[in-house]
Amino acid sequence: MNGTAGRAGGRPRTGQRGQAVVELALTSAFLMILLGGLLDLSRAFHYTIGLQGAVRAGARHGAFYQSTIGQQPYLDNTDIKVAVDQVLAGDGLQPSTLVASANCLSPTDSNSWANPPFASSAYPTTVNTPTLYICYDTQRAGKTGTRTNPPAANDASLTGSDLVVILLDEYGLIGGLSSEYLKSGSSLTGIQLTAFQHFAVQG
Repeated sequence: MNGTAGRAGGRPRTGQRGQAVVELALTSAFLMILLGGLLDLSRAFHYTIGLQGAVRAGARHGAFYQSTIGQQPYLDNTDIKVAVDQVLAGDGLQPSTLVASANCLSPTDSNSWANPPFASSAYPTTVNTPTLYICYDTQRAGKTGTRTNPPAANDASLTGSDLVVILLDEYGLIGGLSSEYLKSGSSLTGIQLTAFQHFAVQG
């Protein structure tokens, strides 16, 4: 009798089993959302590091001075974009889309150094497609956002001037975070990432 009672008492009741299943389902859903958010943040960090490395490489490449020819041979849109895209490709990121304009990208706080913050309209409308802006000679009246050719040999007019390379991107989320929590009214499930680098043109 006692042995039978002991075995019966050791079995979980049907109600307890059902409660455990419900608790497991609720907990699992929460953990999956949390895991998705952590994956998104990890990927966003990796993506930001890649963007920052790309703008640094592009600015360094453009500012380089070759003394044997007395020229900055890569101080133009095409060569800087090539350097930027090489680093992006090395990090598994999409190539940049260059926005060539007669004017530099204007900050929303009107600072003269072409630093963030920038207007939302400057960011790409498609996720994970970096937009590239290049600003030449930002601290002079003749600042411009485009150069189709490098300076001529022995042209020292841009030596010491400020070169700024900027990448803006809409980072696409894959996990538990969404645009409803990050940017009210956004039609994209992403967050805006900004990378920029200043370099003094050598010479």
